[in-house]
Amino acid sequence: MVKKISAVKARQNLGQIMNEVSLLGDDYMIERAGKPLAVIISVDKYRSIQAKRLEAISRLDRIRNKMGDADPDAVENLVNEAVRRGRKRA
Repeated sequence: MVKKISAVKARQNLGQIMNEVSLLGDDYMIERAGKPLAVIISVDKYRSIQAKRLEAISRLDRIRNKMGDADPDAVENLVNEAVRRGRKRA
């Protein structure tokens, strides 16, 4: 669950926020003047996001290597289409 909190309240309640994030799995979106500035998530979620990001980069590199001298824009279009199809299945 993502909880929204102002930057001032986040500063005032940082310890409580850290406990809720690490123990309860809550996420916090910190806002200033109603605009999102930052998100606080657990270390486990952060590591998962980073691992997925690195895997996506690795896949993209493998695709680029397989495509050889193909037009980079064409490769990017193919990758974007594959991503869209993958998201529709999920």
